[in-house]
Amino acid sequence: MLHLTRPRQAKRHESTVALINIVFLILIFFLIAGTLAPPPDPAIRLITTDKAPRQAPPDADALFITRDGAMRQGVAPVNVSEIMAEFRNRSGLGTGEPPAIRLVVDRALPATKLLDIITALKAQGAGRITIITRQSPS
Repeated sequence: MLHLTRPRQAKRHESTVALINIVFLILIFFLIAGTLAPPPDPAIRLITTDKAPRQAPPDADALFITRDGAMRQGVAPVNVSEIMAEFRNRSGLGTGEPPAIRLVVDRALPATKLLDIITALKAQGAGRITIITRQSPS
């Protein structure tokens, strides 16, 4: 009796191209996601807190306040009445809700000056005011 042996199939190696493609796509995702958030103003050093709730990073609507109390929205300098008129026009259109304001404050700004700015915003009709902070390193 004659036995014919089957030729052994060569082991097929898994291709690493698929893994490389996945890693590359993840890299591209994080590069794009990192550029969607506007970079914080380098002239403003954020207040650090230990237990503040997490907030979204500052956006184009955030009001930046420098160490000397100057207010900017983006790169344009603004004052309280201008910013409140813009927020009312943008958010309201008769909804009756006061506009919410997000502040990005330099940590060297004196607290009394910050309270004066918040009081002026409230007097002009601001609703909820949120101060954006950075979580202190543990």
